[in-house]
Amino acid sequence: MTALEIRLSDYVAAVDADIERLCSTTSQYGALYDMLRYHLGWLDTRLAPAERAPGKRLRPALCLLVADTLGNGWKAALPAAVAVELVHNFSLVHDDIEDHSPLRRYRPTVWARWGVAQGINAGDAVLVLAEQAVAEAEGIEPAMAIEALRMLNRACRGLCEGQYLDLLWENEASISVAQYLEMIERKAAGLFACAAQLGALCAGAPMDAQRQAALFGSSLGMAFQALDDLLGAWGREEDTGKTADLDVANRKKTLPVVLGLSAPDSPEVRRLKALFSLDRQLTPAETAEATGFLEQLGVREHAIGYVRRYRDEALAHLDHPSVRDRSSELRAFTEAMLPDV
Repeated sequence: MTALEIRLSDYVAAVDADIERLCSTTSQYGALYDMLRYHLGWLDTRLAPAERAPGKRLRPALCLLVADTLGNGWKAALPAAVAVELVHNFSLVHDDIEDHSPLRRYRPTVWARWGVAQGINAGDAVLVLAEQAVAEAEGIEPAMAIEALRMLNRACRGLCEGQYLDLLWENEASISVAQYLEMIERKAAGLFACAAQLGALCAGAPMDAQRQAALFGSSLGMAFQALDDLLGAWGREEDTGKTADLDVANRKKTLPVVLGLSAPDSPEVRRLKALFSLDRQLTPAETAEATGFLEQLGVREHAIGYVRRYRDEALAHLDHPSVRDRSSELRAFTEAMLPDV
């Protein structure tokens, strides 16, 4: 393992330990928090300890790495990193319900395992834990805790606004690329920006560095979502953790699909629009047909261009004088998170 990988592994272990501490409760309510443990991959389908590597925890890792490199050390930002990870997982639990997704990482989702009502309740509990992680943390000055909560709540609001647009546009024949980018800026990039800014804030980085960290995090989040969308159409199943072409089969308006539907009129585009107007999941043959049209329209290369654009933006933000001299590990993190495509 590289020095950066060892450091990130330490961050993940600390975040997971703090989440476990927050989940401590009386036996009467233990099963509620087992839903979170299950969702995080700590418990298997029998609710026994799972033998699996911990997740990457990209958002809290970003928070702690910013704190470590731009501020006075990562431990001061641990409550904020925990909060960011919990907010992310609150959104995933609710997204699975809203999308009627029965599986996540090859296992039944929380709602599929315990029912919609308990799934909603579990997601709500995770959001409350996120706020508690900051509000009740020891060693954080009250003024800083309030500012951290403000940042977190702004990111949560943006996330909900982005999800609103995502759901609203499910039955639209097509949306513009600008609309799509606005949606993911709220739904995905906002939490990355919040994670980076919280790391800088909690570790005492100067205000200029805090602002630059937020800009870096936002561009990083945009690049990550564009890459995730790309992999959703063409990624290998062993890399993505879900069936290849699943996003296309489910007619999700990801970046490749939005680019395809926005292409100049042609027989291929008209057929693509017809497929995405169907009120059901596409058959394997239709999925292959749609993916083939996306290939013919040059969508893969176009989507790769967006990944590169936002990755370059993120790296450019690290050239700012307020962060340049301490940005080497953030650059390495960016390159590891967004390998050349």
